[in-house]
Amino acid sequence: MRKLGFDLFFIFLLILFLSGCQKMEEFRYSGSKGGTLIIAILDEPSNLNPIYPSFSGLSSVTGQLFTPLISEKPDGKVRPALAESWIYSEDLKSITYTIAKGATWHDGKPVTAEDVIFTVEQILSSKNNSPLAQKLNYVESVEALSPRRVRFNLKQVFAGELQSTNIRPIPKHILEKEDNLAGIDFNVNPVGSGPYKMKEWNKGKWIEMTANPDYFRGRAPVDRMVFYTPSSIEELLGELEAGNVDLAFNLPPGNNYDTLNSYRKVLTPGRSYTYIGWNIERFSDKKLRQAFSIAIDRRKIISDVLENYGQVINGPITPEHWAYNPSLRGIRRDKEGAAALIEGLGYSKRRGQKYYQGLNIKILVEEGNAIRRKVAASVVSDLKDVGVQSSIVTLSGAELIKRLFNKEFDAYILGWDVEKEFNPFQIWGSNGIYNFVGYKNSKIDSLIGEALLSLDREKAKKALYEFQEIIRDDLPYTFLYAPKEITLVKKNIQGISGQDKRSVLSLVDELWFRQVSGGVVELASLGENYKTSRVGTAARTTTPREEAPKVEEILRASASPSVPERRPPVVSRETEGTGGAEEETSSEEAETPELPAFVAHEVPPKPLNLDKVAFTYPEVAKTLGLSGTVYLQLWIDERGNVTNVTLIRSVHPILDKVAVESARKLKFSPARQGNKPVAVPLSFPVRFKQ
Repeated sequence: MRKLGFDLFFIFLLILFLSGCQKMEEFRYSGSKGGTLIIAILDEPSNLNPIYPSFSGLSSVTGQLFTPLISEKPDGKVRPALAESWIYSEDLKSITYTIAKGATWHDGKPVTAEDVIFTVEQILSSKNNSPLAQKLNYVESVEALSPRRVRFNLKQVFAGELQSTNIRPIPKHILEKEDNLAGIDFNVNPVGSGPYKMKEWNKGKWIEMTANPDYFRGRAPVDRMVFYTPSSIEELLGELEAGNVDLAFNLPPGNNYDTLNSYRKVLTPGRSYTYIGWNIERFSDKKLRQAFSIAIDRRKIISDVLENYGQVINGPITPEHWAYNPSLRGIRRDKEGAAALIEGLGYSKRRGQKYYQGLNIKILVEEGNAIRRKVAASVVSDLKDVGVQSSIVTLSGAELIKRLFNKEFDAYILGWDVEKEFNPFQIWGSNGIYNFVGYKNSKIDSLIGEALLSLDREKAKKALYEFQEIIRDDLPYTFLYAPKEITLVKKNIQGISGQDKRSVLSLVDELWFRQVSGGVVELASLGENYKTSRVGTAARTTTPREEAPKVEEILRASASPSVPERRPPVVSRETEGTGGAEEETSSEEAETPELPAFVAHEVPPKPLNLDKVAFTYPEVAKTLGLSGTVYLQLWIDERGNVTNVTLIRSVHPILDKVAVESARKLKFSPARQGNKPVAVPLSFPVRFKQ
């Protein structure tokens, strides 16, 4: 029996070894070459450095400029990208990537193992405050085995090893002399390794890129790619009606998209869900939460609010996900059943009263989210219909987050993304930071751990199936819907398949024109159609791009609000052809950045309204424990106006935003050389302390 057990274990390891060793697939761009692809996105990225993803994740623009180690095939499975192959060690505690032969940076320098190591070091450095530090939490060390081979050594064996080590390298030869990477010019004018090269960023309007002729996987079909950021949905509709946009992503429901005859509508399953979270302390009996859930008409919400761009969901994993449990029992609307459950718990109505005594639910929603407000209104109507007094409380994002952390709520409406490799512990673990509802279940903790650490996908799936069933029965949330992603694609665009499991935005480099148009849209004219349509008409109500990030995006970015000081990975560098290895370790200290040398002037500028400009310490920053000094460079013109603000050193996106926006409101006395006012740059620290 011992011999049989050993043989089975050996076979198991062999299967894992073979499945972990991937060779470069033959990948070639197809389709005709040429043309300019204009892509409308409603959220402009804050920067283009891949170690600084925005609140909502990595920008689609950055994805075209930098190539990850691995990518995704149309069927959703993993395939090589910058790494032509990878192999697990026998004990499964390390992964060795081999960088594709011919992979180069846009300046022609080769991509090497040193670039991968440098990128890991920069992500983990406390100077840079990269939100990706948590992604590399299980990385013990990184080694360069040769110029093209790099090995990640891991602290423990776990299921998400490949995804956790999948980074988009940045060029060491360009950035190694930078003290820290926040606020440098590279972040807006990067040199990458991807299929497209940066050409121009006209802030607030567009980002223009050109095809990389030396890309190691071949030249992408489209000559020029432009990411256009309209100021409002109305402006975007004006350009769509004029046919000046080729693709538009993540569109909100409504707006009569079907009338745009030059476009086809592509609907893809969303990777997020919207839910109502119940305060478990206030509604401890799950029969009461069940009553609330079956009182709500979720199909009506999808029909009336989402215009059918969504689907009902009954648990915490979305239907397109590999771990979705298709056998999960649904929750049917039952008004009479809801009332019976409530009365069975001892609630009653006074004679002539419409509502049950002792039940008064206030539902919190973010004030800037129109769809969520409509969803809340529908929920309130349904609850009142079964005798539960309820109302909506709209709050700013910061105030809503504060209430959630302090458990000052009856119920709230939010949404969560469910990534392909996701960690449910932060939301569902008994001590999860985002377990706002206060749900504690030791069995759930055990199942999450089993799923995360299992190397067997089927075993992990089984654990997550049971996890969903328990959550479905306990109902700490009422799951409402998974919204569908709406994309408009001009009918001349080819390369999008209904069987492709990837989001359209992740494969734009593979698209091409069936027939390349002879005309070229002037980028400066984008947005002019909407302005022209307003001439001589009454002012129209616009829906601007939301400047403030959504609550859940702030929370995601703040999962690890500050990068803890840690010993950087031991880096071993060994060159092919030599027998020895040189080890080096370094320690890092957070230092004040060296600000640029400024123009000499006899009389420096002096702030005139500093007492009136509110560099307000955001409540959400206090709640999340954020503090530090944001360093800015201000450019002050001859009249004392602040004409430009550059972020020199970041602390956290929440504090950076307050510092930059407030600094723009400052007024100075002009700097002078002799009697002449001059324009000068000025270093300007903004300190946020608890």
